[in-house]
Amino acid sequence: MSDDEEAPTSNVFVRALRAVTPNVLRRRFALKFAVVLLVMAASVGVIGIAATQGLTNQVQDNVANEYENLAAQEADLIANELDRHKLTTQLFSTNPEWGANRTEDLRRDLRIERSDLDAVSDILIIDRRATTGERYVAAGAGTEADQAVTQADRGWVSDLSFRRTSETRVSGVYQVDGEHVVGIVSPVTVSQQRLLLVEVSVADIAATLRGAERAEGGFTEVVNGSGAVQMSERSSGLLAPYATNERTLAPLENAKQLRLDGAQRAGAISDMAASTAVIDEPYIVGYAPVEGVDWYVLSHAPKSSVFGLVQTVSNWGTIATVAGVLLIALVGATLGVSTSRSINRLRDRAEAMESGNLDVTIHSNRIDDIGRLYDSFENMRDALTRQIQEAEQAQKEAEVSRAEAMELSNYLQDKAEEYSAIMQRCSKGDLTQRMEPDGENEAMDRIAEDFNGMIDELEKTTGQLKRFAEEVNDAGDVVQQSAESVRDASEQVADSVQKISDDAHEEMDRLDTLSETMDETIQQLETVADDNDIDVTAQLAALRDVAETVNDIAELTEQTMAEAETVAGAAEEQAAELSEVSQQAEDLTRYARPLGDVLGSFETEAEHEFYFPTGPGSPSTEEEP
Repeated sequence: MSDDEEAPTSNVFVRALRAVTPNVLRRRFALKFAVVLLVMAASVGVIGIAATQGLTNQVQDNVANEYENLAAQEADLIANELDRHKLTTQLFSTNPEWGANRTEDLRRDLRIERSDLDAVSDILIIDRRATTGERYVAAGAGTEADQAVTQADRGWVSDLSFRRTSETRVSGVYQVDGEHVVGIVSPVTVSQQRLLLVEVSVADIAATLRGAERAEGGFTEVVNGSGAVQMSERSSGLLAPYATNERTLAPLENAKQLRLDGAQRAGAISDMAASTAVIDEPYIVGYAPVEGVDWYVLSHAPKSSVFGLVQTVSNWGTIATVAGVLLIALVGATLGVSTSRSINRLRDRAEAMESGNLDVTIHSNRIDDIGRLYDSFENMRDALTRQIQEAEQAQKEAEVSRAEAMELSNYLQDKAEEYSAIMQRCSKGDLTQRMEPDGENEAMDRIAEDFNGMIDELEKTTGQLKRFAEEVNDAGDVVQQSAESVRDASEQVADSVQKISDDAHEEMDRLDTLSETMDETIQQLETVADDNDIDVTAQLAALRDVAETVNDIAELTEQTMAEAETVAGAAEEQAAELSEVSQQAEDLTRYARPLGDVLGSFETEAEHEFYFPTGPGSPSTEEEP
């Protein structure tokens, strides 16, 4: 988002903050600064505590995951050990010699096999007869042959049943001759009445556990479904109850539930309370079921050991948070007090300046923004002093200028009244008036000069117009007289031409009649000559010439008549135009007389000649050189 897009949101936030902030807090910088410091310190404290707690939780989760994986790994190790011994037992049970009745041979073979196997405490062959019960056939250790199997030592064997000879059974932990062992039983293949029992030392299996190596005070125990300890890294406690209270037994119950659910291999509880049966301080425990047997691995460690680093980090984080808060408070208080004092001092100086004391000292040795603010106020004070001095000087100059302006205004008013009087006299017709420049004001002098020039031109023009009106009046009279004379002559010409036209018509009629008569005469002569056989060719030719001459005269007469009519029409048109010219000349003379009367009311120094290019007022050509 750009800055322009963020500005409205910021303004809304600022307005909302101002609305909820009390005025008593907004008016005092020190109080606002203290609140800001408090908010910053609280923020640092909350962030520090949250970060420390987050780191603590993360490390605790990592440790819990680690012990969860540890329990799963050790459960796998125990399951693998048991599977290995079960496989060994099942293979041994297939030996056909175990079906013989030679006790000494069987004992020797069992001792040999026992010596070749690690972690095996003893190997025994037990006979299961319905009449006599279970009895020992042979053993690799000190058990005598043909003794009955008692409930005190290996009585659990009597409760076993097998569907196949390849099956094996694993017992719980029991004690033989002071040694804790686990029995693994498989039917002898060659004799269904005999069982092969391999006893594995619990101490050897427990040696694979690594809980004590991971944390000081830590240990791993294997507990069966009844809550009895089967294996332990501790020196005591085998076959004893793991715990008696429900809270301490929670890991065991969770492990049982994992076996039932089958969705998860292991789990962990990181906040177990102290228990005298387990660890007398808060501890963490990882749990996992052992596959194939009703055993459960429980890996323990004191929280002080596994979370020692976390506690150290938490303590140092708390110390750092507190130190940060104190540092912010100390530095903020130092800066706040110093800044508040500087601002209060500057406020006092500003109030003194506001009351009119511009001699107050404004100075600070600080070079930060507060120091620059002091410098700005000092510069403002100096600038304000200069402005006041300049304003006072300007006021004095303004008073002088005002006096000069008043004097100039009075002069201009007097001069304007003088010029107004001259203009009024000129407007009444006295064009001899002139304005006198006095050199006091250039603008008024220019007005006087321009007015005088204008009046000179107006006077000259008025004189010319007077002369023009007189010339127009005289010329109108002359034109009117000339037009009337020409009109009379045109009317006479028109009458004469009309008379000529009438005579020409009459003559034309006579010539037409004469021409027709001569044509008839010629025809009659031709007829008479033809009838009387007289030669009148010469006479006829002469008559025809005369007839042609008459026709020519008739044509000329007709042309003359047409020309006469044209001339008559032109004379009539000319007479009409001359009548119009005479009327216009009369109008011009009528208009020129009032103009001359008006112009005669203007008073001028001299008349000015007006030049006419033509007309009565124009100079004659004889006067030209």
